[in-house]
Formats: sequence, C-alpha cells, structure tokens
Amino acid sequence: MTEVNSNIKKFKSENQWIVVGKRLKRNKVAMIALYFLILTILISVFYPILISFNPTSIAPARNSKYGGGANASPNLKYPAGTDIKGRDGYSRLLVGSETSMTVGIVATLISLVIGVLVGMVAGYYQGSIEEILMRIVDLFLAVPFLLIALLLVNLITSGKAQFLANIPVVMVITYVIGLFGWAGLARLVTANVKQVSSLEYVSAARVMGANDLRILFVHIFPNILAPIIVLGALFVAGAILSEAGLAFLGLGDPANTVSWGIMVSQSQGTLYVNPEQALAPGFAIFFVVLAANLFGDALRDALDPKLKQ
Repeated sequence: MTEVNSNIKKFKSENQWIVVGKRLKRNKVAMIALYFLILTILISVFYPILISFNPTSIAPARNSKYGGGANASPNLKYPAGTDIKGRDGYSRLLVGSETSMTVGIVATLISLVIGVLVGMVAGYYQGSIEEILMRIVDLFLAVPFLLIALLLVNLITSGKAQFLANIPVVMVITYVIGLFGWAGLARLVTANVKQVSSLEYVSAARVMGANDLRILFVHIFPNILAPIIVLGALFVAGAILSEAGLAFLGLGDPANTVSWGIMVSQSQGTLYVNPEQALAPGFAIFFVVLAANLFGDALRDALDPKLKQ
C-alpha cells in the first residue's frame, strides 16, 4: 500500500505555477532582472524618504561653495550633480522613477483590460462579432500613435480642450499609450480563445448549462493567462520607453513633472560639459527596459509547455 501511494505521488503532476517558479529560479539572469524591477518599484514608492532635496528646488544652485551651483559635477553632497538650473540630479532621478513606473504599469493595465476583453469576446463568439471587432483592431493598428499623442498634448498646452485642462500631460501620454497599445494583444487572445473553446472540457461545461460569462472567465481565461502575463511584462518596457521618447521630443511637462525622458531632453545643451546629466537618466531607462524585456523573455520560456521540467 505504501508503495502504491509513493507511485501515485511520483506520477502526480505539479502545479503549473510551481513548475514555472522553479524554471525561473534556475535562470539567474531572469532573477537578477526581477530583483532589479522590484527594487525600482520600491524606489518609486518610497522615494520621499530617500531624496535630499525637492526635485524642483533651485536651492543647490545657491550652494556653490559646498559642491552645488548650476551644472555642478557629481560630488558627495550631490551624487548625480546638478542640472543647468541648479536642481539636484539625484533627487530628480529618484522622483523620475515614479513617473516612469506609473506610466509603464498603468498603461499596461489599460491595454490588458481592453485587449483581453475584446479578444475573448471575438474568439468566443466568432462569426460576425469577430469580424467587426477585428476590423476595429485593424483600425487601431493603423492609427499612428505619435500623431495622436502630439494632437492631444497640443490641445492641452494650447488651452483649446477645456475638458483636458486639469489632466497632467504625463497622464494623457499614459492613456494614449494604453488606449492605442491593446490591438496586438487582442489578436493574440482571440487566437488562444478560439483554440481553447474547441476543447472537450469547454463543450462539457456548455452542455452542463454553464453560461457564457462563467465559461469565459472560469474555464477559458485561466488557460490563456500565460501569454497574457508574458505580453504584459514586455508591454511595461515598451510603455516606459514610449513615455521617455515622447518626453525627449518635448511632449512632457517640465514645469510640473519630473521624468527620465524630460531629464535627458533638458540635458542636451550640456552633453559635452556635464554628460552625466543625460547618462544617469539614460542608463536608468536602459536598465529598467532591459530588465523588463529579459524577465519577459524568461517568463515566456518558463511558461512554454514544450520545455521539460
């Protein structure tokens, strides 16, 4: 009897997420990337207790005797130096992490919600509903994202759109990234839902009287969750990079917002004199995006059912 029980335990399959966790732990690069992302998120949340100066304060500019002043090089008091206005680069770098991570996470959540809902409806009902939704997806794929961002930011800064006047520019950029980034995900979800819908256990649930909502979210959604998680991790990196690029092009709000892209944009005139003003936020963007991409790729490999345990 003991031998039978041991054989049953031997052949009993492990939970999928336990297997995924074990695979990730064996990937040292993925774990380093994950720890780095967690550290960045913690900094973006707890930066108020880490910064030395108000990021918009020009007090360091009046402290040239102790390493401050405008365009000061990195020193013990100002680890990242000061910018052209004399603001502390270290404090601005930490505050910028909040903007970048907020944009990345919020834009990703918006895209995931829209893309998953559209993809599930299209893949489950198919027919004319799928045709209509896929044409809407094609429309969003065809709309130039940069043009929409330029138009909305111009409407805000010019004062022509009163209903957008109270929304920060960085949040407008976040919404634009989220609202125009879901189309590719919707196509992926549609294909996966169509595949899972044809399986026997879904047909059995339908025969037993389960309604469409229960079938979609109880029987289908858990089985298409893996590619959604992977795409979400990769989308975070893309959203952070998009915000940085738009801020660098001048679509940010330097007067009221601190972001890594704005810091790089404002340091263009001092590249030869104080390159650290651009290098610090530039490397911050590079390492966060790299970590998100590395972890996303590792997660995709860990979730691949073709890999051996």
